[in-house]
Amino acid sequence: MTATYPAAKDDPATPMGAIYADHPPMSKVVFPSGCEGWLVTRYEDVRLIFSDKRFSRNLLGPGAPCLIEPGDFSTGEHSILNMDPPDHTRLRKLSAQAFTVRRIAALRPRIQEIADGLLRAMVAAGPPVDLVRMFAFPLPTAVMCEILGVPFAGRERFSQWSRVIVTPASHTPDEVARARRDGADDMAALVTAKRAEPGEDLLSVLVHARDEDGDRLTEEELIDLATQLLLAGHETTVSLIATGVVLLSGNPEQFAALRSDPGLTAGAVEEILRFDGPADASLLRVALEDVALSAGVVRRGEAVLAHTGAANRDESAFPGASRFDIRRRNAPQLGFGHGLHFCLGAALARLEGEIAFRTLLDGLPGLDLAVPASAIVWRPPLSIRGPEAVPVTWATTKRG
Repeated sequence: MTATYPAAKDDPATPMGAIYADHPPMSKVVFPSGCEGWLVTRYEDVRLIFSDKRFSRNLLGPGAPCLIEPGDFSTGEHSILNMDPPDHTRLRKLSAQAFTVRRIAALRPRIQEIADGLLRAMVAAGPPVDLVRMFAFPLPTAVMCEILGVPFAGRERFSQWSRVIVTPASHTPDEVARARRDGADDMAALVTAKRAEPGEDLLSVLVHARDEDGDRLTEEELIDLATQLLLAGHETTVSLIATGVVLLSGNPEQFAALRSDPGLTAGAVEEILRFDGPADASLLRVALEDVALSAGVVRRGEAVLAHTGAANRDESAFPGASRFDIRRRNAPQLGFGHGLHFCLGAALARLEGEIAFRTLLDGLPGLDLAVPASAIVWRPPLSIRGPEAVPVTWATTKRG
């Protein structure tokens, strides 16, 4: 009998990767949409699927499989996430100019400035506070809004539709469709504003590319690309920061080591992404021809879900994979994907994560959860993985 995906789990805090790490390397499953496909869980197979052009993300044709009815959050004929070369290459080259090593490094002072301001607001409010609301959400949101040139003053409206789009399993199809329309409307209005008064931001650059050479970017592609960059540029980092504090609080020895040794920060970010990253699974793909994997053959036309979380817990790639270890130095984790659709903003997310953890640990002595870990509410499967809220406390100095 074919199993259903995702499997039910007794503990919502348990990552799907931990559940599927013990599954066969390749097994037939039925997705919530009713479509059948292969669930692939091993590190080397997942890397191959991510990088091999024989697996397509273009699932928009008649009868194409989908993950969630009426489709996953990236569904849309103009989305870069649903494109194969050469269209994918064209859009990626346009957006990649905002994420060069030099540009990301130059953002460090500004990211630190934003983090310091958020920390001061937390200290002023006093414990306990919700880390997600007061720090983890506004930090990457502010950074991405500045990169794109989106007015940060509109972040509350942005938050409303973005959260619905990245948690489709928690909402009705009509609610998800409405959120997508709201996002597209907001971006269309911003495009109009950038045409009238262009700046040095990425959205102005993309508008210029559209207007000066329409063959490079259609109006629909422009709006969808800006929306996707804004969503991907903040939601995953929100979860990285929030999940990281939950994981560290459950591993006090490593929490203490990280407090005392800034040199462990980069490794801590990588281990958080490996152990319980925002991309618990991945986007569905379809085989364009027969492809041999380690445990069998995926036939042409069959759907494949390469499970990032399970691959990141593959013992052959990460010895002692079930152990959270910020000192780990092994194979690269797959939280940002691999190959063609590797996350454009990976370097930015890493930098934001490192700055966030150092700012929190250095500025809030004794930082810890203000509630038992069992009280943390997690987003459901098929969403961007992460906690809804993280109440935290820290040691305060009494005034005499």
